[in-house]
Amino acid sequence: MNSHRLFSLLGVLSLTAPLAACQKTPDPPASISAPPGLGDRVRVLSADALVIDGRHVRLANAYAPQGVPDARCWAEAAAAKQVTDWVRAKVRDARIVAIETPDGFDEFHRELAVVRLDGEDLGQALYEAGLAGRRTDAAYGRFSWCEPISGKAAGAPAVGSLLDSGKQR
Repeated sequence: MNSHRLFSLLGVLSLTAPLAACQKTPDPPASISAPPGLGDRVRVLSADALVIDGRHVRLANAYAPQGVPDARCWAEAAAAKQVTDWVRAKVRDARIVAIETPDGFDEFHRELAVVRLDGEDLGQALYEAGLAGRRTDAAYGRFSWCEPISGKAAGAPAVGSLLDSGKQR
């Protein structure tokens, strides 16, 4: 009889042990959440062109190098990638985005506006970092990234700034 009881007990344990392992896992603590940020609200098309809450916006106060196919030389295309990555990092770290009153439209019918990330003017930050020129009225505000940079050119960024953009200061 003892062996019969032992086999019965082993049979019950072999059936209940897997069921015990299938218990529902506890819910995660309430303090775990998605990291704060702008998430899907802002998409960076290029350093000076963004989609914010579905609105296509171009920076009114800065003109960044353009990427392929709009770049006019390889140097502009290479600079565009670096500057766009810089803007994406700014957007990723920002918590608040604001668009100041649009100032007309560009040649692609995007709103020209001042964009602020956490209160900081993105166009001004690009200009001060030497990553963008000032938007001017001529030819839709294009700065020539393919010619030697001269501090005398209208809207020119700081000389050598694009060459130094990857260096620690």
